[in-house]
Amino acid sequence: MFGKMFVGDLSYYCSAFHLLNGLLSISFLVLRLFRPFCSTLFANADTPCGLDWNETNVLFFLGCILVVKNRKLPSFREYLAKMFMFGKVANAVLFFYADFRYAILYVVLALVVLIVFPEPIYCGRQNVTYFNSSTLEEELTSSPRVTWLIEFYTPWSGRCQRFAPVFADLSLSYSHNHLKFGKIDVGRYTDVAKKYKVDVSSLSQQLPTLVLFEGGKETLRKPGRNSKGATVKHHFTKENIISDYNLETLYQTTKSKAQKKADKAEMSSDKKTN
Repeated sequence: MFGKMFVGDLSYYCSAFHLLNGLLSISFLVLRLFRPFCSTLFANADTPCGLDWNETNVLFFLGCILVVKNRKLPSFREYLAKMFMFGKVANAVLFFYADFRYAILYVVLALVVLIVFPEPIYCGRQNVTYFNSSTLEEELTSSPRVTWLIEFYTPWSGRCQRFAPVFADLSLSYSHNHLKFGKIDVGRYTDVAKKYKVDVSSLSQQLPTLVLFEGGKETLRKPGRNSKGATVKHHFTKENIISDYNLETLYQTTKSKAQKKADKAEMSSDKKTN
């Protein structure tokens, strides 16, 4: 099991997305410090092959922001994504400081990598049902005895992609006939996003949204909203999901109901046979 997890993580981090974004994040330092790049591209600088005072300050300042603002991120994948983002911002600023033409070229290259090599989609084991707008409503209406934990997501959201292996792991650990896990792409099915009030804009803080349905009705969702209607930030870690949705108890109670139903059906069958 651990071997499969390690191989899966290794293939994930060795993807073109991670390799190219890693190179983009360190590109200025490589070009600025190592020959023959530095002596060719920065020949007019006071120190062609070394960082000057302003460049050092920019790197130190953005490094401090990265550490302070993101010290409580839920996973290494989330932290790595933030590192790439801050690294590319720092590189754009540094290239602009050196020569605005370098900055333009760098930004164009970063955009090309973003479009052509998106973050890898999770393709591992899971016990998740994928819905469209009609099948979700049909399932919630026709099977009120089933408790559903539904993730509202979009494929282009980095947070959704990084949450995917966590949700898959939970589905393998806690799902059974009366407790099931599902997902629906609200970027594609915008009518569902509108009905369940999930913001799917590029600046949305509601992706992913995780909703618990009991008896066909919504009983809990994360992230929630405060009294002013603003979205309350939520860290989607495995531990938080288990705690917030009380999955251990939910698993036991729904499984108990399923067993009672099975026993009742067996007794009814025995009576008919006799």
